[in-house]
Amino acid sequence: MSLGLKERVLKVLSETEILHARDLLRKLDISVTVLKPLMEELVRENLVERFSHGGYTFYRITEEGKGLLMQIEKQKEIEGLEERAPPETEETSEEGS
Repeated sequence: MSLGLKERVLKVLSETEILHARDLLRKLDISVTVLKPLMEELVRENLVERFSHGGYTFYRITEEGKGLLMQIEKQKEIEGLEERAPPETEETSEEGS
């Protein structure tokens, strides 16, 4: 499963306490055939918790899921800083020598 989609799911779940599967489908704009295996994978990886109430399926992010989301966001921040850094020139690389 793509990390981008996992990240989107974790982000949506981190913004709410609990979400019904139908709400996830709507917020992510994906089909149930995409959502079901994705959520099964996230539950297996202990990133998301699934539970039922009154015959309905709900999901919430776990502490592990929050941790992974923080890692992803931190990595993106680092990559963004690297992209904005001025390119190293021969002059600046010689100064460090």
